[in-house]
Amino acid sequence: MKNPIRFLCAAAVLVFIWADGSPKRDTVKQTAAANPSGQKTITTNSNDTPKVIDPARSLAQAFTLEIGSERESRIRELLSAWAARDAEAALKWVSALENPAARSSARSTVCLALAEKDPRRAVVLALAHGTDQDDDCGLLECLTMQWCEKECENAVDWARQQPPGEWRDRLLSRASFVLSKSDPAAAARLVSGLEPGTVQDEAAMAVLHQWALQDSSAALLWAEAFSEPTLRERALAEISNLRNLTTSLREVR
Repeated sequence: MKNPIRFLCAAAVLVFIWADGSPKRDTVKQTAAANPSGQKTITTNSNDTPKVIDPARSLAQAFTLEIGSERESRIRELLSAWAARDAEAALKWVSALENPAARSSARSTVCLALAEKDPRRAVVLALAHGTDQDDDCGLLECLTMQWCEKECENAVDWARQQPPGEWRDRLLSRASFVLSKSDPAAAARLVSGLEPGTVQDEAAMAVLHQWALQDSSAALLWAEAFSEPTLRERALAEISNLRNLTTSLREVR
């Protein structure tokens, strides 16, 4: 089964590559930047017969296809395969794209593919290739979640080291959600350290939901300690609804 977080992240960061002519203008620049020596990448076809593919050239050709699902699928396929072999080279090619939407979408595809095996490196490369400059924080949030699934402590430590502000809190809120599945009490402590506001409120509700599914009594104690009346009422209602649903399911069985 495919990683559900990668699927959700891919859907969240997907943007269309507009047909304004920029992919064609980028073709020479992309090929030269990503493959200056003309080096080929070796892969195999469905019959396991050796086949030589130049990913930069193949992508340049894919961009010339008529806009539609077939083109997007082809581009994602080529980028994902390149990421598995040489993510650094793939991201260098992506960085040469002049169209911001195309660059963001392609970078997301490469980084999310890499994160399946090495989410920490995916985060490092995403930052090294302009994710923060393009204000593509959604991608970094998704990568942080994938990193948390494999190395939660390291991912949280990295997020905590980021400059204080909303972006840091959003990273930590994503981490708290992943952590809540295995240790909701620790996730609750992480949320409590966020700055008061919308990000903290939504993170608290996400953690509360997971905690209530595992231990509604402990979740209730946490919810009753919320200082903000509106959030407290919302949290108590969430726990009540989950308890009623659980009771109804038991009666049906």
